[in-house]
Amino acid sequence: MHVRRLGRCTGGAALLTAAALTLAGCGSGSSAAGSASGPAGSPPSSSSSAGGPGSDGSSVPPTTPTSTGSSDHPVVVGPTSDPLAWRPVPGSTRDEVTVGGDWKLTLASGGDTARLDGPHPRTIAAGAHSSISDAFLDGSHALVVSEDDLARTPDVATLVDLASGRATTLDRTSNPPTSVGGTWALGPTSLAHATAGTSHRYCVVFLGLDSGSPEGRYCVPPRNGLSRASITDGGTTLMRFDDEHPSCRTLLTRSGAAFTPLPGVTPCKGWDSTSVPGGVVWSVVPKERRVEAARFYSHTSTGWFDLGRGTSGTLVACGGAAYFVRDPATRHDPATLLRWDPAAGALTTVFASKGRGNAFLSPPRCGGDHLTVTAFSDAGDQQVTAAVGAP
Repeated sequence: MHVRRLGRCTGGAALLTAAALTLAGCGSGSSAAGSASGPAGSPPSSSSSAGGPGSDGSSVPPTTPTSTGSSDHPVVVGPTSDPLAWRPVPGSTRDEVTVGGDWKLTLASGGDTARLDGPHPRTIAAGAHSSISDAFLDGSHALVVSEDDLARTPDVATLVDLASGRATTLDRTSNPPTSVGGTWALGPTSLAHATAGTSHRYCVVFLGLDSGSPEGRYCVPPRNGLSRASITDGGTTLMRFDDEHPSCRTLLTRSGAAFTPLPGVTPCKGWDSTSVPGGVVWSVVPKERRVEAARFYSHTSTGWFDLGRGTSGTLVACGGAAYFVRDPATRHDPATLLRWDPAAGALTTVFASKGRGNAFLSPPRCGGDHLTVTAFSDAGDQQVTAAVGAP
């Protein structure tokens, strides 16, 4: 799955003001600093006393959860090292590649084309005055989204059935039609895309992959938007935001036809969210002027967990676990990719960049049974992939 490093302005671009979008999704111009970064009521200093990142951002010895914690006082979990069996992905690191099964989806540098290699190869070109904004791959489908560079016309998406090679187009003529920009997500049995509702409302519609028919819709009042949709075997989550200054962001989870706020998330501070078998994972951004600096949490059947600091916009579910990026805390640290297994209650470091200090990772990309990541550093760029099990 393709995800931009800090998230794109995809939350209701056609319906909200540019100022609201800036506050809600793509960096913040807010002058207000955020509150403590944990679940509501969690003291900002509690993490350094229980393991995980210290108050200066450095690492402290890993911990194994010994209690269930609570939403106000989650158990802090420090990572152990358990690298995946990574192998290099041929080609330029400027091209963004997602590997999955017998397939490889390559988004060319510049966003002009996406190449699907496998049993039914296909090249998908962006439309005139457009660029490819999202490219997803899983065990059964690929989804490539083209967005107008000037936000004048609705998105055009190509959905490819990997088994047959059949392609379906989603655009302004679809029922329901796509919108100008907006969130997209591809899941095991459904996809989600933004669409316009009545009375200037912004909506997200869910379509069955086999039927192509709508299976649900969620709309928000005027001057509100939706972004960062995630569909997995574990469930569906969304970010809802408003146009206040600063914007209030609420993370939602789907239950039947209804969406309700995720419990335990700091009010108005949520950013990433995803459901995996056994639990849900999310991040909060404590300071609006540093939207890249987040802290990650999880709620499972066994309790509440503080997973430590990470980079917003990098959370992805893959192979039954959740992954997120942690930028270097000092010039001696590498950029790392962390894996959270909610069933085992284990946090592990599965990849580290060759370079230290001036290094960062792209958001990981899930291809169903493989995870791919790109690392950039002074010691050399890398694009690698590893098997993570069945989707």
